[in-house]
Amino acid sequence: MQQLLANITKHLHSICLWPSRHVGSEGDEAAQDYIEAVYRSLGYSDVSREPFPTTGWRFGNMSFVDLDNACAVVPGALPCFFSRSAKVTGVPVWLTEEDLKNVTAEQVTGRLCMVEFFSDGGDIRGRNGIAEELDRLGAAAAVFISDSDYHTTCAASTKIQRSPLLNTMGAAVVSEEGAYYMANNRTHHFALAIDADTFPYTSHNIVAVRQGKGNKRAVFGAHFDGAPMGQAACDNASGVACLLEMARLLKDEAPDWTFEFAAFDAEEYCKNSNLPTGSEAYTVAHPDRKWSFFMNFDSVGMHFSKDVLHVGQQEKLPFFKSRYPFLPIKNGGDDRSFDRLEVPTLWFNSHAKFKDFHTPLDTIATLDIPRIGEFVQDAVQVARQLCAK
Repeated sequence: MQQLLANITKHLHSICLWPSRHVGSEGDEAAQDYIEAVYRSLGYSDVSREPFPTTGWRFGNMSFVDLDNACAVVPGALPCFFSRSAKVTGVPVWLTEEDLKNVTAEQVTGRLCMVEFFSDGGDIRGRNGIAEELDRLGAAAAVFISDSDYHTTCAASTKIQRSPLLNTMGAAVVSEEGAYYMANNRTHHFALAIDADTFPYTSHNIVAVRQGKGNKRAVFGAHFDGAPMGQAACDNASGVACLLEMARLLKDEAPDWTFEFAAFDAEEYCKNSNLPTGSEAYTVAHPDRKWSFFMNFDSVGMHFSKDVLHVGQQEKLPFFKSRYPFLPIKNGGDDRSFDRLEVPTLWFNSHAKFKDFHTPLDTIATLDIPRIGEFVQDAVQVARQLCAK
């Protein structure tokens, strides 16, 4: 256990070294290099980088100030993932959910829009659709409110809106603190400036394969990209650390099985059929592979959380035991891509009480490293049970 925890700690600090690991960033590429180096150091000779097209994002800086209050900085404000550059001043156009149903170009062209729209925290498509429509109507910038039912109230989620399809519009987000500030000063003049851009980017899945003697095959996965503007330690350096240790511990196990250890890029990308995530790209690239199961590690081992195992299509799996309670498939991450192909899925996950993921508060300090080690130990035991039958 001591060696396992030392390795997990090393992986976490190496992956979280960069200030951001979003698609197209230096941190994203550094994570790819690190994962490949670890695979090779473990003795894997079949290591590959599998490319697929996405949209990268470059962020320079942002300022958001209240011109009528001595240029006071709007609290809790950050850029949204895939925001374009913007520079706009004026009294914001305040748009409620009802207003959004009939918004016109005349109302928003060249303006700063404050979007009072709340939905389920996972409803990225809904907020993306709002941003794309405001962009089409000519809005200069839109400010969204981070959904406090899904994310922490202490910091804004940079993924609350994340459309890579914006043409010219800037997009920002405020936490609860910033939302109250804007509400109490809605007649003030504000200045928002964002230096950012999108660009065509080639993402890569980093894969190590241990070829087996038989025809049975399993894949173990975790995504290494993160939400912008933070370490993305829980979501999902924690899962990558588990994946790398699984590759170490299972290298010589179940010799009749072929094991694939796939580190996926672009899980934090906008999910729809035209913009595949890394796991979707992986399944598309290997249509003839017959996987017996997919084991996923995503957001594990936080302090103040409940550890669980989400299982999909359990009826296709042999009986097995785990220390964690079984819950139904979540279909909110990389398990979705494999479930579509009717592959049984197992997602090791922690349900956090403090919703710090997708915010700058998602740091290594939120993680209980011994519990991450327990996830790995249990996952090894589960894999042994599944491969023995």
